[in-house]
Amino acid sequence: MKVLQILNAVLLAFGTAMGLVLGVVCLIYGVYLEAEPRLKSQLPDLLMFTAGFSALALLAGAAFLGHRRRWPLRWCVQGLPVLPLLGLALFVIRLSA
Repeated sequence: MKVLQILNAVLLAFGTAMGLVLGVVCLIYGVYLEAEPRLKSQLPDLLMFTAGFSALALLAGAAFLGHRRRWPLRWCVQGLPVLPLLGLALFVIRLSA
């Protein structure tokens, strides 16, 4: 079970770091929204991407705590980080097509 805790911790760190970095990028987009009109069309996609990584961080954190504290429903919570990962993968595929 140690491997799952490490995987959950890695996903938590990755989701948190990406969520924070993309949050700052959203802030920068907001500041320069009027100066560059093209940013208005890109902002919704950026916000969705940021929300996906934030959801990954939250669900990976729940999975990590569930295993760490041996919650009774820890195996149900363990599968939740897969949802934002699939959503992010589909989002990237849609953007590249």
